[in-house]
Amino acid sequence: MPKLSAVVPVYKVEGLLGQLIESLQNQTLSDIQIILVDDGSPDRSGQICDEYAAKDPRIKVIHKPNGGVGAARNDGLAAAEGQWLYFCDSDDFLELDALEKLVDAGEKHQADVVYGDVAMLSGDKVQRMHFHKEPFVTDNRAVLDKLVMTVFGRKYCHLPPEGGPAASCYGGPWNKIVRRELLEREKFQFDLTVKGICDDLLYSIHLFAAAKRVAYVPTVIYNYRLLGNSITHTYKENLLQINQEIFGAWQIFLARYGSDGRFLKPYYANVLRRLKAAMGLYFFNRKNKKSFGKQCKELKALLASEPYRTAIEELDSSKLRYKYDLFLWKAARKGS
Repeated sequence: MPKLSAVVPVYKVEGLLGQLIESLQNQTLSDIQIILVDDGSPDRSGQICDEYAAKDPRIKVIHKPNGGVGAARNDGLAAAEGQWLYFCDSDDFLELDALEKLVDAGEKHQADVVYGDVAMLSGDKVQRMHFHKEPFVTDNRAVLDKLVMTVFGRKYCHLPPEGGPAASCYGGPWNKIVRRELLEREKFQFDLTVKGICDDLLYSIHLFAAAKRVAYVPTVIYNYRLLGNSITHTYKENLLQINQEIFGAWQIFLARYGSDGRFLKPYYANVLRRLKAAMGLYFFNRKNKKSFGKQCKELKALLASEPYRTAIEELDSSKLRYKYDLFLWKAARKGS
């Protein structure tokens, strides 16, 4: 049994895939299984996976028809043999000592989940995401709940770093390792109904809610590329329906882990985030063929529907991180 299994969904990344694979192959923790899931990629990505696998017995390649990132991760999860599980994207890359640091911390502290910092790459610019001001290990349920809340809303952050909580990536899977037995016990699967949007947030809130002990190491683990063609940055005609699927998945989570209502206000902050996404990726997007008047009417009806209406009325506005979020909330409350 390898110490860790790394699962990588692969789709249309032939120009960047080699760097990611080599960052896994060259880890200082060598006792790993690398599972590359070719999600029906139409370019040379699948062939590149096979070329690397032919030279490294630690690499397993799964070729499958295109089914989306969640399905690819689930197929990789089913094939994983490691004591620890790790998920990353195929267009990014790891620091070479990342997995060793995470596993060492997990075994030293007998943690179920361990995570570290992320560097965001945009062209030549590098921005480090500091998630907390100092390392910690916790089995305190109140603190673990705050980690769940932070995935929903940044300003719920436990031990925020100087300057305030990081802008993003709290919910990403790529800076976290988790004991495989935790995922097996929870019978966890990536949610396929949300079409690859927010399934990583769902993954992270489940981890923090189910874990008995979590450790954080304040060092960069992962290098995340900001690419304009990301699934989360392009116009989606069906975004409002996808949002409803996301809310449905979150409601299932809330019923299981937060039936006492402790996660509701952070959840409402995230509903506003989904409204914010709709403003850029659907409403008034230049690719939206509906007239301005029809879009205004549709938006007004949306604000009167659930869960938007209740979220706008009951969220804690002091926990909104950005001025635009506060502006959007105020405008929505006025029905403007």
